[in-house]
Formats: sequence, C-alpha cells, structure tokens
Amino acid sequence: MRTTVVVLAVLGLAVVPAASAHVEPSPEKVPADSVSRITLSVEGEEDVPAVKVTVQMPVGVTDVIAHPAQGWRQSVNGRLVSWSGGRIPNGAVGKFQFSAQFPNTPGRVLVFPALETYADGNVVHWIGAETSDTPAPRVTLTAATGRTRPPPPPPPPTTTTIFDTVDPSDDDSGGSTWIWILVAGVALAAIAAALFLGRRRA
Repeated sequence: MRTTVVVLAVLGLAVVPAASAHVEPSPEKVPADSVSRITLSVEGEEDVPAVKVTVQMPVGVTDVIAHPAQGWRQSVNGRLVSWSGGRIPNGAVGKFQFSAQFPNTPGRVLVFPALETYADGNVVHWIGAETSDTPAPRVTLTAATGRTRPPPPPPPPTTTTIFDTVDPSDDDSGGSTWIWILVAGVALAAIAAALFLGRRRA
C-alpha cells in the first residue's frame, strides 16, 4: 500500500507541471474583422531551458507580424511564427507577441497549435483539446466593433455653360480687338462711300 502511494505521488509530480504549464494567449477574446495583438505566455517546465517556440496560425488569420522578444530571433514562414535562440528556464515564463488580421467570423474559436522545444531536443506539443494536459492556445472572436468606412465624398456638381465650347486658350482681349477692328472697318467703308457719292454729285 505504501509503495502504491509513493508511485501515485511520483506520477502526480510528473503530471502536474504539464497540466499547469500551458501556452496561454492574452487576450483570449478579440473582435472579429480586427487587427489585434496576442501575447503568448510560455512556461519552462523541464530541467533544461526551452529554446524555441513555434505557433501555427489558423486558416483565415492573415498579415501576421511577429514582434521582437529580448534575446530571441523572431520569424514568420507562411502560417508558422517562431521565436528561437533565447532561454526559458524551468519555472520561468517567456512572453511572445504577434499581431494579425483576424477573420470576420464572430463566435468562431481559433486554435493556435504550439510547439515548445527544449535544449535537450525534447519537444512539447501544445496541440490538444482544452481538457487535455497539453491544450492548444485558443482565441474566441467576438462581435465586430462595427466600424464603418466613411462614404466617399460626392462628386463636384457638373454645370454646363456656353463657355464650355470655348477653347480656354482663347484670349478674350484678342477677340474684342478683332471686333473693334471690324466695326472700324465698316465705319471707314461707309465714310469712303459717302465721300465718293458726294464727289460724283459735285
């Protein structure tokens, strides 16, 4: 009986850290059709430090940006976002952030499978159900914020005037000059005709 209790105690010590050291997202809810930033809290749970964290983006999550974490190198390769080169000691928590465009599907629960790689090559797969010992991070999409784009400004009113057919390069002053020249020519012609008729009568 004593041996059984000891065995159960050892098993309990082995299981509890795995059940508590989740990869947890914050916030756990974001608006649908929004650009949001998620912080992943990753705990080290082995005697050797964790040296790499990889997260897979769900389908529909786009425009992903991995934000820098001090002492880590971030990368985005398709749907995979990774941070590597740092150290998360046993019992410590690493913080990793990414921003992305979330789909317009309110009520949908997005699953972000994650891998935590340790210095000895061991990999913990955080890809399970919520009730498992290794649950995958999950983010729920709430109702969209209702933001709307302002309507485009109305086009300027179109007016039609008689000047629409006039070449804008025409100079009004030049046109007026030609009119006065024409009037003066007609007047001079009339005077000349009168003088001619007067001479004939004389």
